[in-house]
Amino acid sequence: MGAPSATDSHCVENPPAIWGVLNVTPDSFSDGGEHTDVAAAVDRAEEMVAQGAQVIDVGGESTRPPGPDYGRGFEPVGDDEELKRVIPVVQALVRRGIPVSIDTTKATVARKALDEGAQVVNDVSGGESSELLKVVARHGSELVLMHRRGSGATTTSEQYQDIQTEVAAELACAVTRAGEHGVDPGRIWLDPGMGFSKSPEQTAAMVLAVKSLQPLGCPVLLGPSRKSFIAALAPHPNGIKPGPQHRLGGTCAAATVATLLGVQALRVHDVAEVRQAVWLAQHYRALLVTMPAAAPAAAPAAAPVAAPVPSTGSHRPPTASHPSFHLGNSDLSGTM
Repeated sequence: MGAPSATDSHCVENPPAIWGVLNVTPDSFSDGGEHTDVAAAVDRAEEMVAQGAQVIDVGGESTRPPGPDYGRGFEPVGDDEELKRVIPVVQALVRRGIPVSIDTTKATVARKALDEGAQVVNDVSGGESSELLKVVARHGSELVLMHRRGSGATTTSEQYQDIQTEVAAELACAVTRAGEHGVDPGRIWLDPGMGFSKSPEQTAAMVLAVKSLQPLGCPVLLGPSRKSFIAALAPHPNGIKPGPQHRLGGTCAAATVATLLGVQALRVHDVAEVRQAVWLAQHYRALLVTMPAAAPAAAPAAAPVAAPVPSTGSHRPPTASHPSFHLGNSDLSGTM
């Protein structure tokens, strides 16, 4: 299994990479407490790899944001506790040849995980820690910079004038900052931060960031998996919002659209199901890219002028001409 690389080419024939979520925390929003035992965590990682995950993203501190869905949000943990949670798992996965991403905002945790063989640092703070950036630079590892504002609170009051432009601009600043600390720009991935500092509608719109972030020249990692925006925008018929374990359909929908737009990687819990969805989406994407644009519809022929009908006491109108309705094939190649 190869290491993830931001410099790998990603063409229309390649489906997005799947990064499996492995939270070794007691309080993550979806799977908290399920994999706090090292053996259970390793079993779950091996299961996801068998299902098609190319990277396992290991996290030892919940990042659930404060807001209507999660109250005060995550409970911060100290460096020592986070190290105790993640390092044995990182060591075990590396021994098995599994590429590992360490999901942390702490320089000490990133340093130890990289020393033990992790290949990626997934930083949800977007590079706020200068020390973490220096650690990444020294190790020459891959770095994911995620967008959020402040604590990442998911409120409906977060204001954006133009969310696509503003998220891209703020991530561009994060890339610049990382470069100033010695991080190779060619090893940076961008994550538009679905669910962080955004309303449900704004979060859903972040799938389109796959396109708006392209000018920055970095591959995009998207994390729609089981997020609360799915429940808000697609409640059950009775109005009840589905819980995290019942948001697979929405996850696959977001992953499918992102694949059609050309996303490079998806970070998900349900590896097998999302992989199936995106591989089929990639097949359709290839068909759409190679499909010729629909020819303009020919103008309908002018209807002949009807000859006057002699009056016979009853009037039968001439047959009306019905121009055909033309529905051309959408040319999506401009969005690939």
